[in-house]
Amino acid sequence: MTINYRLGTLGFFAVPGTDVKGNFGIGDQINALQWTVDNIASFGGDPSMITIIGESAGAGSVRTLLGSPPAIGKFQGAIAMSNLGGGVDLGLTGNYGTTYSSYYTVNQSYAIAGQQIFQEAGCNQASIQDQITCLRQYPGDITAFAYAARYVVQDGTIVNTEELELRSKNPNTANVNVIFGVTANDGASFCGYTHNCTTEVECLAGNLGITEQYAQSIIDSKLFPYYDTGNVTADSFNVSQRVTEDNTFRCIDQATVYAGATSGAFKSAYFYQMERTVQGYDPVGVDGTGPVTPGYPLGNPNLPYYRLHGSDVPWAFGTLDTYRDAADLYSTQITTGYFGAFIRTGNPNPPEQYLEARGYTRTLDAYRKTGAWEKVSSAQGPIRFMDYPPAANSFQDLAQCKFLNYSIDYYLAGGP
Repeated sequence: MTINYRLGTLGFFAVPGTDVKGNFGIGDQINALQWTVDNIASFGGDPSMITIIGESAGAGSVRTLLGSPPAIGKFQGAIAMSNLGGGVDLGLTGNYGTTYSSYYTVNQSYAIAGQQIFQEAGCNQASIQDQITCLRQYPGDITAFAYAARYVVQDGTIVNTEELELRSKNPNTANVNVIFGVTANDGASFCGYTHNCTTEVECLAGNLGITEQYAQSIIDSKLFPYYDTGNVTADSFNVSQRVTEDNTFRCIDQATVYAGATSGAFKSAYFYQMERTVQGYDPVGVDGTGPVTPGYPLGNPNLPYYRLHGSDVPWAFGTLDTYRDAADLYSTQITTGYFGAFIRTGNPNPPEQYLEARGYTRTLDAYRKTGAWEKVSSAQGPIRFMDYPPAANSFQDLAQCKFLNYSIDYYLAGGP
């Protein structure tokens, strides 16, 4: 079942001192979950075996539902693909990603997109209630407004914490099995690309929206290597996308599964990194198919390319319709096998008999060579590299995350 976004900016519009408290969008998702619980048996499903899954902003919704008391008990598993978060470092108090993992108060949300929306709709009445009445009667499309309410709010009912509580097993967090993961280059779709910069410091500052002083600190740390090809703009982008990958995606998501697994907040937790993807947004203009070479008219996935944000979705759902090589097919089968097993049992490792009965010999062989996907159990992970064959590894860029103020120990102790 797919839940569509139906409410737009009204789904998160919040006004202090009224019953307009935001989170109607999350409430709509909870209603859809309840409908699923009530009706899934009619479609041959089991209401006690429901898994929620989302990518990007959808992963943000999954994270929100994990900490929403009205949603708890309506699902037994959760998969968050490329959840956004982080950005409280390098002189910044937040960035685009932060708003998906940290929740505003009603007053904070209203300050950002409250009166601005009223004014753009021409609702200039003296009282708030009259403004609300006016907005309800607005005949146009408010989704086209310059200002939008898109932030999850601490409304006291659907969400009552500043962020997902993970430091202990508690009633505010769903004690379920979870999978979190990232693509290898999620950040390439979320950092800037400054075309007319001439030095690495200038490029990093422009790409990341930070001061040159903080850009220099990235260089001085030597944690994000600069590979000099002679093209300072492209070479600096490679550094910027890695910083953004860690800052917005990897660090907070690795910290999330570590904290939730070791504190008992989650029943079990698994982490992955997608090593094989196709296409996606890339400001450099090199898409995610890999370089075109003899024998690879659709791109060679064995050569370096960006594993971009959102370009792993066909791997999760088995909908890839263009194959660059046989490994694209096999890796898709492996990934859907992991996710399918998790949805069925809460454990991403499919039984060998299941694969043998269906003749999935290549998948079975790859699983046997790699070994079981182990759940997160320590500050080292582990994680699963999704490819053909898959591979086991430890959490990535731990030193970089510490530099960016997102060490997993700090998170477990109550950091961002």
